[in-house]
Amino acid sequence: MKNLKACITLSVLVSCVLLLSPMMAHADEMTVTLVSTGNQISGSSPEVYVFPYNFAFDGSATTTPLMCISYENEIYFGETWQATMIPVSGNELYVEAAYIEAQAAAYGASANTIAVAQWANWELFDPNDPNLLANLPAGYQPQIDSLLAVASSFAANNIDTTDFPNIDIFIPIDGTQTAGDGTPQTFVGDPTPTDAPEPSSLVLLGSGLLGLAGFMYFKRHSIL
Repeated sequence: MKNLKACITLSVLVSCVLLLSPMMAHADEMTVTLVSTGNQISGSSPEVYVFPYNFAFDGSATTTPLMCISYENEIYFGETWQATMIPVSGNELYVEAAYIEAQAAAYGASANTIAVAQWANWELFDPNDPNLLANLPAGYQPQIDSLLAVASSFAANNIDTTDFPNIDIFIPIDGTQTAGDGTPQTFVGDPTPTDAPEPSSLVLLGSGLLGLAGFMYFKRHSIL
């Protein structure tokens, strides 16, 4: 009976942790803060920042690199806002964005690859932006067109892809920004390097503890 009570107590505690966890309650929303950027494109006028944009999520001490996919709207270092995080799978345009971001995020990607990928994602979402086209460095357009064609072909044939399980889209929630300069930009990237455990990790932990409790109970009460 003592073992049964212990199992019940453990189960209740695990359930409380899962239900009351703020990560579970707000699995699709987070606070993002722009900490720094890594590169600038030379040759554009004015020079613009490109991937990576380094963000802190929910006050984490760890920064995570994301790629901007909306050219307009200014953001500032230290600016904070709320963003809705959604998966890319099932949305052809977002799958294209994930494919392009992965080229820049690949280990050893050259500065040219990063710049072309960044600009390709800007053109993907704002193809007719006159400011974007006017600031494009010379010689980039053929490479951008080639990357966009490959990304489009990939997305058309892999709309429900599992190739980018950790890449998400971060859509800003208007009115939550601290600088008050309009809606911040939308970003794409992998949020997993944060310090806090993800909801799936909490569920896995809870399931494991429940399974262990059950195993201990039935082992004690088994007939040999």
